[in-house]
Order: sequence, then structure tokens, then C-alpha cells
Amino acid sequence: MFDKIRYALTLFDSTETLILFVGLVVYHAVILLCITLSVRSSSVLKLKSLQAERDEYKKNWEHRDEGWQGREDELRRILSGERDREVSQLKADYDSYIGLLEQKLSRTKTRETSML
Repeated sequence: MFDKIRYALTLFDSTETLILFVGLVVYHAVILLCITLSVRSSSVLKLKSLQAERDEYKKNWEHRDEGWQGREDELRRILSGERDREVSQLKADYDSYIGLLEQKLSRTKTRETSML
């Protein structure tokens, strides 16, 4: 095999061999450059795509945050209303219980005075 390569190289003089070698190096350099540019451009496109996706996510998150804030305010208002109703119900129950105790106390005092 090496004999065939040597025979092929003997068909060319040193200048032509040098030109062939330089052409081979340039050919591979161009291929390498094309591959490098292709990888870089695809990386840049992927980066831009990810940035756009991130921006969209942030925008959606802000809108979601606003929506949740409104919902949170509504829930606070509802819970506050329920708590106020429970407190007023407890106060009413307490007042009626106090009223019953006062009535019992007054009956007991009336019985004690009537027994004396």
C-alpha cells in the first residue's frame, strides 16, 4: 500500500505535492469551520429560544401572581366575614347565657328572701 502512495507521489514534483497537501489542509479547515459555525449558530438559536421561553414564563408568572393576589384578597375577605359572624354568634350565645344566669340568680334570691 505504501508503495502505491510513493508511486503516486513520484508522479508529482515537490511543488505540486505541496499544493496537494495545502489543498487537503484547507479542505479540512473549511469543513471544520463550517461545523464550528453550525454548532455556534445552533447554540445561539437554542439560547435565544430558552431566553424567550424564560421571558414568557416570567410574564405568565407575573399574571398568575396578580390573579393569585386577587384570589387571596377575596379569601381573606370571606374568612374575615366568617370569623366576624362566628364572633358575633359567640357573643350572642354568651350574652344569652349570662342572661339565663342572671335570671336564675334573681329567682334564687327571690326564693331566699321569700323563705326568710
